[in-house]
Amino acid sequence: MIIQKNVCLAEKTTMHIGGYADSLYIPENEEELIKIAQEIYDRSQNVYILSGGSNLLINDERTFESVVYMKSACLEMSDLGDGRFYIGASNRIQKVISFVNDREYGGFEKLIGLPAMFGGIIYMNAGIGGERNSLFTIADFVESVRAWDLQEKTMVELTAEQCRFSHRCSVFHNQRYVILGATIKCKRIGREEAEKAAKDRLDFCKRNFEYGKGCFGTCFSAVNYRILRAISSYDKIRKMGKGRVTFGENNKNWLVNHGGGKYSDAIRIINLCKRAHLICFRKMKCEVVIWE
Repeated sequence: MIIQKNVCLAEKTTMHIGGYADSLYIPENEEELIKIAQEIYDRSQNVYILSGGSNLLINDERTFESVVYMKSACLEMSDLGDGRFYIGASNRIQKVISFVNDREYGGFEKLIGLPAMFGGIIYMNAGIGGERNSLFTIADFVESVRAWDLQEKTMVELTAEQCRFSHRCSVFHNQRYVILGATIKCKRIGREEAEKAAKDRLDFCKRNFEYGKGCFGTCFSAVNYRILRAISSYDKIRKMGKGRVTFGENNKNWLVNHGGGKYSDAIRIINLCKRAHLICFRKMKCEVVIWE
C-alpha cells in the first residue's frame, strides 16, 4: 500500500479542479483495496474512490480526510474462452480494447476516447449515444460484476440484471459496493474492423471535442439542447464564470476549464442549467459525480 499525504486532487481529474486529500491510499492489490475501503467505510460510512478522474467534480475548497485511488489495485485481465473475459477495474479502457481485439473480439471500440478505467466504465454504464439514440452501453457486454459489499462485508457477484443498469447509471451509484472487476461477453470481430472502428471514433473526437483543456466529457446524461444553447449564448454566463469555465464551442454538453477554473465556476453553470430546465418543465440529469 502506498500512502501519499496532502495530495492535490485537481491533478487526478480530467477537469483539473479539486481540493486536497489528507491521505491518498493507493492499494497495490485487491486485498489492500478491500481492507482500506472497509476501514474507511466503518469509520465514516462513506468512501471516496478515485478512478480515472473523468466525470468527476471535486470541491476545491475542501480537504478530504481519506481518498482511495484505484490506479494499481485490480489489474487482472483474463481470457476465459469463447469471447468471455474477466477485466479488473483498474485497467484503462484503451488497454481493455487492445486486449480483447488481439484475440479477435470486441464490440465497444468506440469507447476508446474515454479517459477512464474499466471500473468507472461499469459504474457509469458508459456508452455511445444519448438516452433515446444509444448505439450501445457497456451493459450490453456485461455478464456479471465482482464487487466488495461494504455493508455486508463480503464479496458478491452481481448479475447484469442486479447491476440495474440504465442510461449512465447503475446500482453502484449507491456507494455500497467497491467494483473489483467484471466478466464480459464480447462479439467476434476482425482486427482490421476493430482498428477502423477505434480510429473512426478517435477522428470524430478530435473534430468535435476540445482536448488539451480540462473537461469532464459529457456533463448531462439527460438535457434539452435548446436550453443549453440558449444559456451558453447568454453573455452573463461568461461573466459569472469569468471565462475560466465555459460550455464547449463544438459540444454544448461539455464544460471546459480554460485554466484556473474553480469548483464554484463549474457548479454555478450546472446549477443554472438545472434551474432553467426546472422553469421550462424539461428533464435534466447531471452525469457528473460531484464531491461537495
